[in-house]
Amino acid sequence: MEEKKWEDYIDEVLSFVKFKYDHKAIRRELAEHMEDMKEDLMAEGMDEAAAAYMTVAYMGDAAEIGRALNHEHGAVLGWIWRITRALAILLILVNVIPLFHLVGGMAGGLFQKYEPQSESAEVWHMVLDKEYQIYDDTLILEDIYYYEDGTLTVVYRTKYKPFAKSIHWSSMISLGLFTEEGDKLPKGGSGFKNGGYNGIGWQSQQDVPREAKWLEIYYSGLTVTVDLETGEVTDDAET
Repeated sequence: MEEKKWEDYIDEVLSFVKFKYDHKAIRRELAEHMEDMKEDLMAEGMDEAAAAYMTVAYMGDAAEIGRALNHEHGAVLGWIWRITRALAILLILVNVIPLFHLVGGMAGGLFQKYEPQSESAEVWHMVLDKEYQIYDDTLILEDIYYYEDGTLTVVYRTKYKPFAKSIHWSSMISLGLFTEEGDKLPKGGSGFKNGGYNGIGWQSQQDVPREAKWLEIYYSGLTVTVDLETGEVTDDAET
């Protein structure tokens, strides 16, 4: 049933893309991203049916995505009398707007600084310095902070290749915390992520006991596990 909803959603997106030759590649990329999102939700404890249902909701408005994809995959203009107007539009869209977006996105990431997520004293700070390539995105896990009131925060960056042809998904990380016995702690927290080609973000969880043993960080199908006692970091990234 949920698979039918996924197909209906993708069909609606593709109904806005006039260049039919790209439909197959777009369908595959959308399906892969939805599958990654479903797995992230399941990793946070959601059952498969609920995760599949919420995936469609989180994808956003199909018409908006379809119109954006139609702009990226538009067919080559075929009439000579439209060349002048088309070139003028293309010069603006390809050169001016992406340039402002690129510079603005990079500047936003460079000047945005981490803001401590608790007013209480910092108990410990762990430097991760781990980098992962996921499609055309780069995820950089920078630091973990733990505060006296039980707030645990992971600080990270994402970088996106400005001229990559694949669809860019601006995702946030999510967290899972476990005890020595493997019991998952209740989820509850907040996060921040700025957009652009060079973004910074942080994700927090409150009421984390000091005896918490394992931290799992989820991002677009990737799971990174951190031993909070030893600082050892493992992951399931493909080598």
